[in-house]
Amino acid sequence: MNTERRGVSARVGVGQLGALPIDPDIEPEPQPRRRSRWARLKAGVVLAVFVGGFFGGLARYGIGEAFPTPNSGFPWATFAINLSGAFLLALLLVLVLEVLPPTRFVRPGLGTGFLGAFTTFSSLATSTDQLAAHGHAGIAVAYAVLSLFGGLACASFGLVAGRSLRANRHRRSREREDL
Repeated sequence: MNTERRGVSARVGVGQLGALPIDPDIEPEPQPRRRSRWARLKAGVVLAVFVGGFFGGLARYGIGEAFPTPNSGFPWATFAINLSGAFLLALLLVLVLEVLPPTRFVRPGLGTGFLGAFTTFSSLATSTDQLAAHGHAGIAVAYAVLSLFGGLACASFGLVAGRSLRANRHRRSREREDL
């Protein structure tokens, strides 16, 4: 069992009891290297995060402009953005880790970049604060609670959807082998 430490996670071999998924973005190192305080960033990965973040921010801005929130109303656009982002991030992680072939740029570009800029906790906090500051404490509490539990539910649905896709793909490949 390979227990080489990288950050806080250990790499565990495939097929072993208690095996953890191996991060496809981390390449195994042939020899131990001297640890540095600075993270080693690869330019292509940084570019993928930048491009994804740029387009995720544009998408968020566009939706916010198309569906502005009234001063005393429920922030439906931000609510929908954050819940859809929770679903998409969970779905993406299952697809990247369990369905698609290993890739270096999909998770940083779409997960960290696009969805990181598209869905932000700061927008939840800002909308909640603005509602409370303008005397709409009930709406602020409802928005915060619905966002947290709705995000958890949507992420769960994303995991289920991703695993369903994986199971269907596996079933189809077995059917082709049987022919």
